[in-house]
Amino acid sequence: MSRFVKDIRRVDKSEFSLTRGFIAAAFVISPIIVGFAIHLPALILALPTLGAMILTNTEMQLPAIPSRILLVACFTEAASFGLGTLAATTGHLLSILLLGIAVFVTLIARVSPKWATVGTFTAIIFAIGMGLPGYSMQSAGLRTLFSLIGMLWALLGIEIQRFVLSHRIHLSGSQSAGNEQPRPRLDVLGSALIIGIASALAAATTAVLGLPRDFWAIVTIIVAIRPNISSTTTFTSMIVIGTIVGALIAAVITLENSNLYLRLALLFSFAVMVFATMKVNVVLTQIFLTPFIIILLNIYYPGEWYLSFIRILDVGIGGAIAVAMVYLRSALSRSRLLGNRTP
Repeated sequence: MSRFVKDIRRVDKSEFSLTRGFIAAAFVISPIIVGFAIHLPALILALPTLGAMILTNTEMQLPAIPSRILLVACFTEAASFGLGTLAATTGHLLSILLLGIAVFVTLIARVSPKWATVGTFTAIIFAIGMGLPGYSMQSAGLRTLFSLIGMLWALLGIEIQRFVLSHRIHLSGSQSAGNEQPRPRLDVLGSALIIGIASALAAATTAVLGLPRDFWAIVTIIVAIRPNISSTTTFTSMIVIGTIVGALIAAVITLENSNLYLRLALLFSFAVMVFATMKVNVVLTQIFLTPFIIILLNIYYPGEWYLSFIRILDVGIGGAIAVAMVYLRSALSRSRLLGNRTP
C-alpha cells in the first residue's frame, strides 16, 4: 500500500516546462480563436483543435520522435479519425467489432520504439471518431480534412518548440528514440489483443448503459493497460483520481459562468498546464486535462456541465475493465505455468 501511495505521489519536477506549455497551448487553442473571429461553424472550430492536440500529445510522449515520423503521423492519425467515423455508421455490433480490430492492428506499431506512440494515438483518435456524435459519410471527410489541418499546424508548433529548446540544451545520443530497445513481438501482439478486446467490451458496456462520449472509457483502456497488474492498477488509479478532481473543477466552472471570453481564457490556461505538466505526474495532468475537455465541449454545447460526471463514469468503467483484463491475463498465465510444471 505504501508503494502504491508513493507511486501516485511521485512528481518529476524536471519535466515541468511552462515554455513548452505556452507554445503547445497557443497552437492548440489558436484554431478556436480564429474560428470565432471569422464566424466559422462550431464543428469546424473543434476539429483542428482536436487534431492539434492529438499530434502534440504524440510528440510529447517521446520528444525524440523524428520530424518525418510526425509528418506521417499527421496523415495516419487524421485518416484514422475519418475511418473511425465511418465505422460508427455501420451499426452497434459491427462498429464494436471494427473498433476492437482497429485498436489491435494500430497497437502492433508498439513493436518499434519510434512508431509506438503513433500507434497509440492512432488507436485513440479512431475511438474518438467512432464516439463523437454526428457521424456520417460526409462528416468522415470533414473530420479527416480539418483534423489534418490542425495536425499540420501543430507540427509547425512542435518544430518551433524544438528550435527554441535546441538553443538551451544539446540532446545527447542517449535521448534518441532509436536507442530504445524494441519490444518482443509476441508481447506486443498479446498486449494489443488484450487492449482490443477490452476496448470492444468497453464500447459494448457503455452502449448498453446509454452513456455518451463512450470513447473516454476506451481511451482510458488504451493508455492505462500495462504489462502487469501492479503498474496497471497504479496508473489507472492515477487517471481516475485526477479525473474526479478535474471533473469537479470543470462542473463548477461550467455551472458558474457562461461568458465566452472567460471560458476561452480558462481553456487556454488549462491547456498550458496540461502540456506543462505532461510526464510530471499523471494525476496532475488529468486534473488539468478534464476541465480543458469539459470547457471545450461547453463552448460548443452550452449547458452540458453534466458531462463532467459522465466523464467520471466512463473513465471509471474503462479503468475497471483495464484492471480486470490484466488480472485475468495474469491469472491465466499463472495457471498455464502451473499446468506446465505439473508432472
